[in-house]
Amino acid sequence: MSEGVSQYSGRRVVLVGASGFIGQALAQALGDEFDVVALTRSPALAAAAPLGDKVQWQHCDLYDLEALTQALSGFDTAVYLVHSLRPSSRLTQAEPRDMDLVLADNFARAAKASGLGQIVYLSSLMPRSFRISSLLWSHREVELALQSQGTPLTVLRAGLVVGPGGTATRLMVELVRRLGYLYLPPSARSVTYPIALRDLIRALRVVLQQPQHWRGSYDLTGPDKLSFEQLLRITATRLGLKRRFVRVPWLPERFMAWSIRWITGAPIALAGQVIGSLPADADLQPNALQDRIAEGLLGFDAALEEALDGTTRRVKPGPRQAFEPQLKSGLRQASLVRSIQRIILPPGMDSAWVARNYWDWLGSCCGGLVKTQWDSDHCVEIGLRFPQLTLLKLCLDTQLSTAERQIYRVKGGLLAGKGSGLPRFEFHCVLEGRYTMAAIHDFAPRLPWYVYIWTQAIAHLWVMRRYQSHLARLAR
Repeated sequence: MSEGVSQYSGRRVVLVGASGFIGQALAQALGDEFDVVALTRSPALAAAAPLGDKVQWQHCDLYDLEALTQALSGFDTAVYLVHSLRPSSRLTQAEPRDMDLVLADNFARAAKASGLGQIVYLSSLMPRSFRISSLLWSHREVELALQSQGTPLTVLRAGLVVGPGGTATRLMVELVRRLGYLYLPPSARSVTYPIALRDLIRALRVVLQQPQHWRGSYDLTGPDKLSFEQLLRITATRLGLKRRFVRVPWLPERFMAWSIRWITGAPIALAGQVIGSLPADADLQPNALQDRIAEGLLGFDAALEEALDGTTRRVKPGPRQAFEPQLKSGLRQASLVRSIQRIILPPGMDSAWVARNYWDWLGSCCGGLVKTQWDSDHCVEIGLRFPQLTLLKLCLDTQLSTAERQIYRVKGGLLAGKGSGLPRFEFHCVLEGRYTMAAIHDFAPRLPWYVYIWTQAIAHLWVMRRYQSHLARLAR
């Protein structure tokens, strides 16, 4: 362990994904007791340093394994709060669960390489049954990825976190405010255990004071056991609104997500994540950490009142909200592309095999229109057979690539523009070789943006879908 680490005796903490409402509340609570660095993917937030001198903000691309490893060096404990609810590029072709898995795997590898002592991850309460929503399964995959490289892991599982700036709290309040009739599917009668933001922060502080004593998973709840229907009824009462609640036998999740988007203006991916987190009769496990915070737990009604602005009766904005226009402007100005696809890995194969197989397959997949050609410098050129044009040239990064992670740098071609990032195509194994993630990061197209998204972007996604099917057949 380095001198910098021993000097702070376990008091150096790095918060990863600190720009959300939980991350900023935690950073503020820890600032007087710990030496805190907050990592964020946003250069604007890092430059603004919203919490003043208490916390040191640092920009870090969490998709860049080398940059992340360097950023984690010298820390004892990391609190991992990353969720891919918001875009990180102007165009993102990826499911949130796939982005979360790539980020968690990157973080686990960086933690091992940097000598990080422990990871603390905030996950979700898990249901009793084997039927699990895609959101909850994504959180479970993140848990598995974070522990895959051997760094000790603490998992705190919580349901609805109620506090100022909370996205789910805000959407729930806006639904009650704007709808006279609320239609409730059967899942709305399942129960959950909401927890106040201040109580979750208390639990995190207990863990961070002696992280080595709190390894494993811990279910954390408030004092109330409530269904989603009861949450909405209490919200209506707290807002002083009369609402009618209509139980219906079935509502498609996609329909509910689009309804939330139309009513509240929330992005569809964000609305879908909230739907996926509906109560699911969690199977709670008694534990010592819950016992430590049991005294003084805040009920849902009181936590909701804390989250509401006394004048507008809307949820108080999170610290990040003031930066949203600047963040969107930055993504638009950079005009970069991220595309991630999950590929089932055939037994006994690795990412090096997938990468070579992909380039060879690409030369025969498109009716003879496309060809791939290798040169002696580990570079592959993708071009048209007629006319003979090189569309893209990518070169293997032989210094950083391994059998589990292949990195091809974009070096040129008619379709490659000049951008501010490090354009690359990565293939890397996750979940102990169960999948390979094929990921394009920081690609800057040369075509005009709206021409690109209706031509090259669609063509790439079509090709990747075909390759996913091709390898799925081989994996059977």
